[in-house]
Amino acid sequence: MSKEIIYNPDACLRMLHGINSVARAAVVTLGSAGPAVMIQHRTDGIMPVFTRDGVTVARAINFDDRLAELGARMLRDVAGAVSRQVGDGTTTAIVLAQKLAHESLKCVTAGFHPLQLKKGLDLALTLVEKHLLDNAVIGVTANWIEKIAAVATKDEPGVGRLLAQALEALGDDGQLIFQLGNGREDELNIVDGIHYEQGYLSPYFITDKTRAEAVLDNPYILLYDREINDMMDLIPILEAVNAEGGCLLIIADNVIEKALTGLLLNHVRGIFKVVAVKAPGFGDKRIDRLKDLALLTGGQAILDDYSSPKLENVTLDRLGRAQRVVVTEGTTTIIGANGDQCAIKQRIDTLRTQSALILAKKPGQGSATGNKHDFGELEERIALLSGKTGVFSVGGTTDIEIKERMVRIENAYMSVKAALEEGVLPGGGVALFRCIKLLDTAIVENAEQQQGLAIMKLALAAPLQNVVRNAGLNPETVIAKLNAADDDHLTIDTQRNCYGNFLEIGIIDPVKVMRLALRNAVSVVTTLITAETVVMNVPDLSIMAGYSPEWAAATREDPRI
Repeated sequence: MSKEIIYNPDACLRMLHGINSVARAAVVTLGSAGPAVMIQHRTDGIMPVFTRDGVTVARAINFDDRLAELGARMLRDVAGAVSRQVGDGTTTAIVLAQKLAHESLKCVTAGFHPLQLKKGLDLALTLVEKHLLDNAVIGVTANWIEKIAAVATKDEPGVGRLLAQALEALGDDGQLIFQLGNGREDELNIVDGIHYEQGYLSPYFITDKTRAEAVLDNPYILLYDREINDMMDLIPILEAVNAEGGCLLIIADNVIEKALTGLLLNHVRGIFKVVAVKAPGFGDKRIDRLKDLALLTGGQAILDDYSSPKLENVTLDRLGRAQRVVVTEGTTTIIGANGDQCAIKQRIDTLRTQSALILAKKPGQGSATGNKHDFGELEERIALLSGKTGVFSVGGTTDIEIKERMVRIENAYMSVKAALEEGVLPGGGVALFRCIKLLDTAIVENAEQQQGLAIMKLALAAPLQNVVRNAGLNPETVIAKLNAADDDHLTIDTQRNCYGNFLEIGIIDPVKVMRLALRNAVSVVTTLITAETVVMNVPDLSIMAGYSPEWAAATREDPRI
């Protein structure tokens, strides 16, 4: 395939066009007063998407110019990384990355050495991160949680209270599932749930494309400790489940390609509704985990021993049951399992006794590493058996409103968990703005690194300026009042146009959100400015002759079916 080689400054200018275009579209969502963005659905006839989430806006924008698309891709990667790590702060990350890229590329064009600018930016990042962590207010209370959730959800009433209840009931490590509600009001239900780190064996099992989840309601659950090699072995149990009008979750050591292909074909065509995942645990410990799952779900594990039937002879009475199963790329959550609670409690008590015996061992009794491993395994089994799961049903009047709210509420929950980890500081971009004076005293090696610090100062002010601008206020006036007060805890509530202590007026941002937004922005921009040449493939357009993307989108199957 032939190559196209693009040199600076043409390459940087075209990439900057993509960066600026994406940032301009996403920045309007920043802050509690930020409006929504309407995105046309890729399928003809489906209502557009309304969102106040920066990463959703960034992912919806593509360019015909491949270099502009490369610049846009960088912002999508920044926002996506922050979204995966902490949920909130995606628009802040986009604003920071755009400002850093614009100023850095301007300096490179003026003759500054990109590697020296990178050293200056990296030094500034280290100083800012340390300052944020050192000055964070820790010990987050339930009242703070409600206020943090209010900021992340654009001041949604009642959401913070429900999220605080969820965290109290589930703990920091609990699993909270978000789903579309059936009424106007939000609802929170805490149910017995099982959660472990294994996802679906193929993305073709996905039933909810928007959230990339495979969801089964009232499923039967097959627990099998061997590999499934032949689809024909599963036909009897699949037909029995289908006759009951049910669906099936297969938890096995593995499903080999031939059998997996058969399951996928039947699942996609709607003949059998089935999802296959791997069992939790590894090696010999996997059998114990399967037995635990069997106890939790009220079924029986089909093991490789004389007491278990062959797979083709398994009957419905050996399968477990649950109210709902949600499987993502990396996790499986079983909600409302039908196990015997008394038997589960006895198993937990037994495991805790075994844990206590390991802890009671004196130094030198057994392998220290082995004891630690066995203790950790028992603790994980106890967590699996005693776990609870929260189900947050997002309310609203229409599907469009519910889906838009669900994204914001889910981000708010992740933001609250981030606050519990590293503490909080003034929101609205003020905490980052306060770090500017810190860089005034930083010592660098040369003028080019000093310019890197200057670029960081401009970027640190950008989130505050855009939050204020979106609220219809004058950024210069707000910055002047904040500087005159000289109070690190003072911030502005842009919706009410008032100033006060950030804890009292409820404008709170988690430190982890701000820190990771800045770190990801610096990472992608320093990569961008140190690239002098872009080498790209020249696409062969002849193979696309007669193809229309619009026609393909308009004639594809309705994803709601």
